Amino acid sequence: MIATFPASKSEIVNRIYEAGVVGAGGAGFPTHIKADSRAEIVIANACECEPLIRSDRFVLEAFHEEVLEGLHLMMLATGSSKGLVALREGSSIPDLEKRLASSPALDIVRVPNTYPAGDEHILVYEATGRIIPQAGIPLDVGVVVSNVNTLLNVSRAVHGRPVTSRIVSVCGDIPKPCVTEVPIGTSVGFVLEATGNQVDLKEKAILLSGVMMGEICEDLTRTVDKRIGAIIVLPRSNRVVISKSLSVETMVRRAASVCCQCQLCTEICPRHLMGHAISPHKIMRAVAWMITSSEDLAGALLCSGCGLCGSYVCPMALSPDRISYMVRRMLAERGIRAEAVPSEVRPLRAWRLVPHERILNRTGVGIYERDLNFVPISPPGLVRIPLLQHSGVPASPKVAIGRHVSKGDLIGEPQGLGARVHASIDGIVKAIDDFVTIESK
Repeated sequence: MIATFPASKSEIVNRIYEAGVVGAGGAGFPTHIKADSRAEIVIANACECEPLIRSDRFVLEAFHEEVLEGLHLMMLATGSSKGLVALREGSSIPDLEKRLASSPALDIVRVPNTYPAGDEHILVYEATGRIIPQAGIPLDVGVVVSNVNTLLNVSRAVHGRPVTSRIVSVCGDIPKPCVTEVPIGTSVGFVLEATGNQVDLKEKAILLSGVMMGEICEDLTRTVDKRIGAIIVLPRSNRVVISKSLSVETMVRRAASVCCQCQLCTEICPRHLMGHAISPHKIMRAVAWMITSSEDLAGALLCSGCGLCGSYVCPMALSPDRISYMVRRMLAERGIRAEAVPSEVRPLRAWRLVPHERILNRTGVGIYERDLNFVPISPPGLVRIPLLQHSGVPASPKVAIGRHVSKGDLIGEPQGLGARVHASIDGIVKAIDDFVTIESK
């Protein structure tokens, strides 16, 4: 850890903003906003509950000093007196545990090895006993949660290093699964080829960021951004791939004709079990009956998108998760928002947690579960860097076509809630649209 830290809260916040740090756990919320808040506890989220992925574990093993430095910086910025590193039960990282033994303000907390242990509402409850209100955020109960990759970037930001790369797990039904680090804007196809894992999209499918919460990628030119932590290859015959490949029309038609209202989706829903007013089976019923305005539909605003209802429990192989996401987006477009109200954990929750091993077995990906070694790869000759890879508004380009840029140069500045974007390789700017395309020379 560095001997001296920035002199003030504002300096920490400014350095995080200047470096373009966003939440690396998936949502991409600008981290300088979290750092500019006040909290009692900061949690480093290393639960990594999605199957197959090992990015967080690699970060903790290889960069634990920097992660703890980032945790310390977030504690200083938010005025927190306690920092927790959250791991799933059964996880052991000896160097990290030895380092924490001498830090009275820092500690490890182990949460049940269940899915979705990394969900903020679940994590905060398991780690602290505090219950975030439905539609609320951890700050509502005095907590800030940051992914360990985010904290690594916070540490690097203080040393003047903007976010220009992403640590990615490349895993699944491939010959050479690994963890690697790639420049932001690198194509998925390049990453697979560079690691010796070329894919024929006729036979196999690619999921980005997760088996359960990830999305199908049908375009090998799709680029890795700050939020994408995994490239997962699975057979087209895998049940999760089949479910995620269904069209909206097919999902709705099946909901109308097949859903038997067994309520299993609701009984297993992690947010429902936390006391939130979401009942996926009622959302399915409302969609099937073409009801466009009801309290049942409003529950979709509370969906975390964990995928348990669709990829794990539905006996009819329906997609309550994807339908809930569709409804949530529709309601958001109407300007409808859920209100944060207190919730109370349901008594049966402890008996309805889903162990990690059951997720592996039910989704059919257990045969691909293994430790992943780090494999360095050479940078690509061309990157397409998205101007929107965070929550909020897209960044506005700050470069012109034909300009030479160096790795780390500012190429995008937000005009509202958002994050800065930086060049990830040295080269010439070739095109500017929703992306800044840079070709190395």
